[in-house]
Amino acid sequence: MNAWYSAHVVLFQTTAIYAVLALSFQVVLRSGVFSFASVGFFGIGAYVSANLAKHGVSGVLSMIIVFVGSAIFGYALSLPLVRLRGLYLGMVTFAFDQILIVVANNGGTYTGGPVGLFGIPFDVSTLELFIVAAICLLLVSQLERRSIGRSISVLRVDEQLARSMGVEVNRQRNFIFALSAALGGLAGVLNTFNFSTIAPGGFGFDLIVAGLTMAVVGGIGSWLGAVIGALIVVWFPQVFTFVGSYKAIVYGVLVILVVAYEPGGVLGLLQRGVRAIAALIEKRSSGGAEVPVEEKKVVPSVPPPATTPQKGVTA
Repeated sequence: MNAWYSAHVVLFQTTAIYAVLALSFQVVLRSGVFSFASVGFFGIGAYVSANLAKHGVSGVLSMIIVFVGSAIFGYALSLPLVRLRGLYLGMVTFAFDQILIVVANNGGTYTGGPVGLFGIPFDVSTLELFIVAAICLLLVSQLERRSIGRSISVLRVDEQLARSMGVEVNRQRNFIFALSAALGGLAGVLNTFNFSTIAPGGFGFDLIVAGLTMAVVGGIGSWLGAVIGALIVVWFPQVFTFVGSYKAIVYGVLVILVVAYEPGGVLGLLQRGVRAIAALIEKRSSGGAEVPVEEKKVVPSVPPPATTPQKGVTA
């Protein structure tokens, strides 16, 4: 068991990091906001934490600085974008990510240029990665249980209905955008501390595809979907080794299939299965099983008695 764990420790570490990144996608998609900005904040968090570590800032303080700073920056970025919807918002946030890649390629000593930064003087254990991921999952799960979680669900289904219920739509979108940015930035910190390196190619189009796949395939209805999606994306190539360099194509096909046939993702499919099993168990325990057709008694219908008109009475 120890030998197997040692051989796959990098996959466990990546799962914890990707779970936080998947949450950053899940929270915005659950509210009906189509944004890729969390990948850009992944890069910002990675570079900021790398420079802070080089100046002797502790890991915990670096995570707090990046989390709070990304939330503030994300909130400010959402103000001019709050009126955009769907494809237009997705295009703008994708452009935001590409601008950050150009900045990273030309950032000099702060970003290391196209080569990036490596040899970051900080190390984090697998347990610490999972503790941070668990805290993020707890935060999002508690938000889903509160009134804000219910209002976000209504916001995704029908924005006009949410307004009629008194939901401040713009404020909710700004908050969700800020939370997504903070989670994306924190995932970048964890990635830098774990692998001790960051380059502009580390938060490009491939990471957008991975984040979108985790959220959609896992299920955007709950934080648990983000965890399922992270497990699928990280461990799928390990289990199905024949995929090889076609991983991005396979992820794209998975997204298409889920959107077309099971919008709730793997989580929705599991929930339907659990409900079906529970209903079957309840039916059998209550003795309400249907009688087979051949055993049902057929009662012949009796025609009503014929009436004869009385004498002296005209019909």
